[in-house]
Amino acid sequence: MKNRKWWDIKALTNAQGSAVAEIRIYDEIGFWGTDAKTFVSQLDKAAASAAEVVVAINSPGGDVFDAFAIYNALRRYAGRVTARIDGVAASAASLVAMAGDRIVMPENAMLMIHNPWTVALGTASDLRATADSMDKARDGILAAYRNKSGKTDEELTAMLDAETWMTAAEAKEAGFADEIEAPVKLAATARAADLLARFQSAPSSVQALVDDTSETTAETVPTNQTEPAAPGLNPPPAVVPPSPAPQDPSPVAVREEPGVLAAHVFNACRAANLSACAESIVTLTALKDRATIDAAISNAADIAGVCLAAKLPELTAQFVGDGLNPDQVRARLFDRVTQAQPRVNNRQQPGPGDAGGSPHGAKPGPKASSIYAARKGGNGHPKSL
Repeated sequence: MKNRKWWDIKALTNAQGSAVAEIRIYDEIGFWGTDAKTFVSQLDKAAASAAEVVVAINSPGGDVFDAFAIYNALRRYAGRVTARIDGVAASAASLVAMAGDRIVMPENAMLMIHNPWTVALGTASDLRATADSMDKARDGILAAYRNKSGKTDEELTAMLDAETWMTAAEAKEAGFADEIEAPVKLAATARAADLLARFQSAPSSVQALVDDTSETTAETVPTNQTEPAAPGLNPPPAVVPPSPAPQDPSPVAVREEPGVLAAHVFNACRAANLSACAESIVTLTALKDRATIDAAISNAADIAGVCLAAKLPELTAQFVGDGLNPDQVRARLFDRVTQAQPRVNNRQQPGPGDAGGSPHGAKPGPKASSIYAARKGGNGHPKSL
C-alpha cells in the first residue's frame, strides 16, 4: 500500500526572530502510512537549529506505539515544546499533546482520552499476548496523563474507561491544558467520519463538524477556471473550451483504509449482536471494501436467524467462519437435527429365540404338516369328519 504522510514539519521564524520548528499532525497517526521512525528523523533535523517546537494537532488518533515514539522524541527535545490543539486531539493524538511544556486550546477545540483499542487475529495465545500488550500500553498512557494533569491513576482509569471528551475549559480545569485561546473555525481531518465511528460517545459538536465538512467536500470545482491575472498585466485572450466529451456519471470508488474498514466491521457487528463473528468477517472479506463487508455482515445476520430458529445460536460463529450461506446452514442443521432423532422403523423385528421369525412375544403358528398328521387316524387314514 502506498505510504501516506500524516504530518508536516517546517522551519519557521517567530515574531521575536527565533527559529521555530512547526509540526502539523492533521490526519490519523501512523496506520498504513509513513512510520514514527521517519517522523522522528525529520523532527531531529528540523529541531537541531530551532529554539522552540510547536506541535499543531487536529487528529482522531491512530497507532499508539507511533504516538509513544513521537511523545518521547518531543520530551527529549532540549528546547521549549508548545502543543496547540487546533481542532480535535483524540485517542493517540492526545498522548502526543501531553509532550508539550505548554498546551494551548482554542475555546471550541476538543480533547479525548480512552483505553487503547485494537483489532486482533490469531490463536488464543496470540490474543492473550495482544491483551497483555494493550495493558502495558495503557500503563504508559496513564503515566503521560498523570505527569501532565497530576491526577491519580484511579481518576485517570475512570476517565479512560468512560471515553472522556473535554472542551478546552474542561481540559484546563482537569490539568490537561494550560491556556485557552479565542475560538477558531475547526476543520475535519481526512476520513474523519469513518474514524469517529470507532468512538462510543463523540460529542454532537464534533459530529456536526464532520457532517458539515462532508457536504462541503462533496462539491466539485469547475475544471475550466483559470487563475486570475497578476496586477498590471494584460489579461490573456479568452479561450473557448471545446465541448466536453460525455462523462460517465458513475462516481469513482475510493478505497478506504483497512483500519477504517476494520473499525466498521467491529462497530457494525457489535450493533447487530454479532461480535463473535467480527474476526471471521475481517478474514473472509480481507477488508476489500465496505460493500463486501456489509454483504458479509448481512449474511451473518441471516445465519444467526437460522441458528436461532433451530435453537442452536451457539453455532452461528462457526458457520460464519466456515464461509457458509444461509441455505448451506439450513442443510447442515437439518442433518444435525435428524441424526439426533431415534430411528423409526415400522416393520416388526424378530425377537430373541424366535426361530421362525415370529414377532417378539408371539407364539409360532401351526405348520401345515402338523395339521395334516392330526387329521389322520392311527392306521394312516384320514379321520372322518
